[in-house]
Amino acid sequence: MKRTLKFSLNSANTGKISALNKLTNEYKKAVNFYLQILSSTNKYILSEKEVKSFSSPLSYRYKQCAKRQAVKIWKSWRRNKKKGELPEFDGALILDSRFIKIEKAKASTFNYWVRMATLNKGHPALIPIKSYDYANDYFNNWKLTNGGRLRQENNNWFLLLTFEKETPPKKQKGKIIGIDIGIKKLMATSEKEFYGKEIELLMDKIQKKKQGSKAFKRAIKERDYYVNKTAKELPLDSVKAIVMENIKNIKRNTKKEKRLRKEFRSKFQRWTYPKLFSRVNQLCEINGVHFFAIDPAYTSQTCSRCGFVHKLSRNGEVFKCRNCGYTQDADYNASLNILNLGIAQQSMVAESAKVSQMDICPLN
Repeated sequence: MKRTLKFSLNSANTGKISALNKLTNEYKKAVNFYLQILSSTNKYILSEKEVKSFSSPLSYRYKQCAKRQAVKIWKSWRRNKKKGELPEFDGALILDSRFIKIEKAKASTFNYWVRMATLNKGHPALIPIKSYDYANDYFNNWKLTNGGRLRQENNNWFLLLTFEKETPPKKQKGKIIGIDIGIKKLMATSEKEFYGKEIELLMDKIQKKKQGSKAFKRAIKERDYYVNKTAKELPLDSVKAIVMENIKNIKRNTKKEKRLRKEFRSKFQRWTYPKLFSRVNQLCEINGVHFFAIDPAYTSQTCSRCGFVHKLSRNGEVFKCRNCGYTQDADYNASLNILNLGIAQQSMVAESAKVSQMDICPLN
């Protein structure tokens, strides 16, 4: 399994930042130059002559690196059958270990140094980076892969480093829990545990800030930190499998969104379901926990006791079945339905696999 983390390079002095700017500008020009050749010739390879034909202070090794990135972009463009003019490349520089090396700092206010090759051959830039709590575990317990990605965002420089670790085997024993995701409570589980009760306050805080302001960005970071912190509270040591609702495309579903109240829609824009979904999935992978996602249709309208479905059974935070009168916390009721659906679907998959195996290996 692999994880990519982002580190700021803004502690570098003006001379080193200038060197990064010059390097990036030349590299992007090279990628776009090679993309134009590939596009005009409609091929997937570049000759040595074509690589060298780009006049630039870039070293030959950098030109080779830019060529490989251009070929990957072109192949992806053609594979996805995109139409129109090929867009100009303005993304991250994907550099291998020939260009980027990470060294641990000694007796310094910084944790690591990045040694990066620049246009000035033989004079690499030594740029300091600071680690952070979340990244320390990766530096200490994961393997750092070679190279990295150099990216510029709004005049700020970042280095993306990738760490890898062997994926642990999936657990065979433990509990299976269903998780309902909400706005009042970030997560409600089928064990009747509730996590992240402050998420609505954080979304309200973001809503009050001016879009794009420093206060807005701080509030976004505070929300994301809270989501990561809350996800870690799940008792994964005793859990074999987690079932979550797959609602990643709900914001694109205009029909559903139109039915939401105006004040809810406004808050909904600051919701962070994809981050939570991704974080729980990652934690499950690290801890050897099975992770299943199910279609959440009608899970909030279905009675977990009798199975009766009615949209008026849920009223805010309370669920009261219109058929049997069962009353319960609405999110907890939904989590039970999510759990039951997950178990049912996995049972069907298992039975289907058995049938297929019998078809392949008939009895003598």
